[in-house]
Amino acid sequence: MPPKVVHHMNTAHPGMSANETKALLAANTEAVQLSNAAGAAYRAGRFEESIQLNREALKLKLKAYPEGSTQAAISINALGEALLAAGRLQEADQAFAKAIAVRERAGPGQDAAATRENIGALREAQGRFDEAREVRARGDTKSQILCGNENCPTNKMYALKGLQACGACKSVFYCTKECQKQDWSKRHKPLCKAHCAKAQTGNQPATP
Repeated sequence: MPPKVVHHMNTAHPGMSANETKALLAANTEAVQLSNAAGAAYRAGRFEESIQLNREALKLKLKAYPEGSTQAAISINALGEALLAAGRLQEADQAFAKAIAVRERAGPGQDAAATRENIGALREAQGRFDEAREVRARGDTKSQILCGNENCPTNKMYALKGLQACGACKSVFYCTKECQKQDWSKRHKPLCKAHCAKAQTGNQPATP
């Protein structure tokens, strides 16, 4: 999903000196600024710039929070989104694996749903459509599935029964026909066509 402008609470630890606290607050403030700049670069299509800015933000954030924290997971997920958009699939996979481990354990359900949708899009790009469907559908029991259109105007979560699957691959879900149309033209079309063509070829009988 598209990175959103985020703001985090600056966190100081008990027992810190005044100088240490001041340095930590400054690092966190800079991390927020870098995260916001990374989101702007992503939305402008400058994915390599977004990757670098997200890495810098995460480095600063890890001075205050452990890697397994919900705060760090925000930056790790955003980094994964930029890596995916840049076509760096293996690195995106690694980032999303870290983010989902945190977000399915703690934090808002919307965050976990967003990372599952990101992983679904990644699996499509990898040609692993059955896995794309599985990871998206994992949120069904708690009605925590997002529309597959990254620019969905509602950004609501749903159960599977409230969504419609792509009629060809059945691996991605949408809240409206309009969202399906937008995602088809922007992202899903070449991936779905390639997948279905491969499946069709595999189902044809061998020539005698």
